[in-house]
Amino acid sequence: MSVARNKKDIRTLLKDYGLRYSAPRAAILRCLRERDMHVSAETLHQILSDRGEDLSLSTLYLNLGVLREAGLVRELRGVRGEAIYDSNTHDPHYHLICKRSGQVVDVPTIDIDGVPLGQFLKNKIEAATGWVVEEPEISLRGESPDTAE
Repeated sequence: MSVARNKKDIRTLLKDYGLRYSAPRAAILRCLRERDMHVSAETLHQILSDRGEDLSLSTLYLNLGVLREAGLVRELRGVRGEAIYDSNTHDPHYHLICKRSGQVVDVPTIDIDGVPLGQFLKNKIEAATGWVVEEPEISLRGESPDTAE
């Protein structure tokens, strides 16, 4: 894929989500769209710096917040409470977080009676409380077999 084509795709993507194009947003999205990843802002900043992108950490945080609000990245909490950004916003999934290593692994949605777990919980909670619930974000913490003693 050519750089010009990739730029056009990023511009279109941002426009489709109601955001204006900026070089920092484009750099962040290009990096995150390369593959599904779970990354802290600091790690993403280092990846971008290694690629020659001149982005301050505060600019990165600001743009990650805008991209999160627009739905282009997901934010979850890591093992120490830090923000972890998930580039996979298109596939419904949950997360396993290793409390020893901090590793984050995607887990496909689980169905209960043919309904995805998040939707099942949403329906049950709304029926029981009258609340209107957004799609639940489910993260499970535990220990990876790679780090268990």
